[in-house]
Amino acid sequence: MQRYRDSVVTNIRGHRIRWRVQLTTGAIVGAVSALVMLAIAMLLYPLFVDASDPWSFAKVVSTALLGEDAISPLAGFEAIPVAVGLVLHFLIGTLAGMAYAVLVAVFDLEGWTPVALFGLLFGAMLFVWSTAIVLAGLTPVDSRNFPLIVMFWGNIAFGLTAGIMLSRWADRADIDQLEEERVPVFEGQLDQERLLH
Repeated sequence: MQRYRDSVVTNIRGHRIRWRVQLTTGAIVGAVSALVMLAIAMLLYPLFVDASDPWSFAKVVSTALLGEDAISPLAGFEAIPVAVGLVLHFLIGTLAGMAYAVLVAVFDLEGWTPVALFGLLFGAMLFVWSTAIVLAGLTPVDSRNFPLIVMFWGNIAFGLTAGIMLSRWADRADIDQLEEERVPVFEGQLDQERLLH
C-alpha cells in the first residue's frame, strides 16, 4: 500500500497522477507512433534520395551507432544495419512517447482536440530537435542522405498518431478526475483504489 502511494505524484492542477500508468501508456503510444513514422519514412525515402530503397531509412538511422559504413551501399537489405536502425528507431520512438505522455499529464491536457494538437506541436518539436542533431554533425549522417521533407512528415505523423492515441487514454492515470466523474468504465478500478487507501 505504501509503494502505491509513493508512486502517485500531482500535476499542475494538483490532481494525483499514477506516473507508472502514464509512462506505460506513453511507451505503447510511442511504439505505435514510431511504426507509423517508419511506414511513412520507408515510403517517402526512395522518392527523395537517389540510389535508395525502403531499407535505406533504417540503415541511415543505424549510422548513429555503426558509422558511415552502415550506408555503404545505401540501398539493399543488410541484416545488421537494418536491425540496428529499426531497434534504435523504436527505442527513440518509445522514449519520445513516454516524454509526450508525461507532458500531457503534467499540463493536465484532456480531450481529443487539445491532446491531438499538442501531439502535432510535439511532432514539430521532434523534427526541429532531430534536424538540429543531424545538421550539427553529432551523428555521422550526410544531410543529403537524410532529406528534411522525410524527417518533417515522419515526425508530424509521429506526433499526430501519438496525440490521437493518447487523447483516448489521457485521463486514465488521473486518479482525482476518475473519482470525481465516476466514469462507469472505471468502476472496477475505483473499487481497487478504495481498497488500497
